[in-house]
Amino acid sequence: MSMHGVSNRSTTNFLSAFFDGIVIFGSALTWEFLFWWDKEVDQSYSYLLIYQGMLIVFVTQVTYYFFDLYETRTFHNRARLGFRLLEALLVSHISLSIIYLFAPFLGMGRKNYVSSFFTIFLLTYCWRYFSPWVTRNAVFKERILIVGTGVWAKKIAEDIRRNSPDSFEIVGFVDEKNDREKIREAI
Repeated sequence: MSMHGVSNRSTTNFLSAFFDGIVIFGSALTWEFLFWWDKEVDQSYSYLLIYQGMLIVFVTQVTYYFFDLYETRTFHNRARLGFRLLEALLVSHISLSIIYLFAPFLGMGRKNYVSSFFTIFLLTYCWRYFSPWVTRNAVFKERILIVGTGVWAKKIAEDIRRNSPDSFEIVGFVDEKNDREKIREAI
């Protein structure tokens, strides 16, 4: 459950988390290879890079979760999204700094650390900026059929439209009593 409202575990949330993981992992390792491409690397260092990248992905995605950055309704307000993303990244980098203090072998170089911070922010913001446009496609929406046509059914439909417009599509209402006159009524 979310701190800011109703949470749904839809396909969009999982795809967003998966894509974020790829962006974070790729950004961290790309800068490592760009700054140290001429360095002779043995196989144990390659494994260490993978562990470093996995640690960065884990810590960053946990902070994204606690800052509600996997809630699709936060994608619509661009300024709020930018501030939340920046806060989450700052908390994740402070957390990583504390981890690196106690386990320095897991740390990256300073240039890599700062460069990956800005790259992760930029790519994640761009992904979330265009995400609502992509998710408006009906393939990503969960289709809902509401049983009932009364006041509660209207409130449920209103809540769904207000809280998760990109995650759900209301396909209709089914009258509980099979009242033919009420079915034709607009809800």
